Amino acid sequence: MAPEQEITVCDLIEIQRMLADSENPFERLVGRLFVAGMLDIRLAQLTDHQVGQLMFDHFRNHLGILLPETTICDHATQRLFRSTNGNFTTEDIEKQRQRTACPKCGNEMLLHYGIDEPDFLECALLNCGYKELPNTEKENPSR
Repeated sequence: MAPEQEITVCDLIEIQRMLADSENPFERLVGRLFVAGMLDIRLAQLTDHQVGQLMFDHFRNHLGILLPETTICDHATQRLFRSTNGNFTTEDIEKQRQRTACPKCGNEMLLHYGIDEPDFLECALLNCGYKELPNTEKENPSR
């Protein structure tokens, strides 16, 4: 395995954030440029769904709800989650309406597109923590 494959996309994001806070100006500039290049290469290997999931996971919640950036981020994320032809089909809309209920607490389950792990369904209630792999025998990867 190549060294750049050993570090996950999420690890690269955290490393780049850590370097941004470095007191060493060389690390802040050169380190961030190097990590940004590695991250760019890894992002190019991801599917649109995975990039949409990264947008949702890593900066959607850091934006203010009434900011135009939030609306743009939501729109871009939804575009990336769409079907391969770029439009919502009737089937896509029906799938969104028929969300699975969490067997642990009854809240809805949301599909999480895996970045460095397989796709999984996750309970929308943060305190619940229930996860399962879709279309397989129910498992709980959070245990």
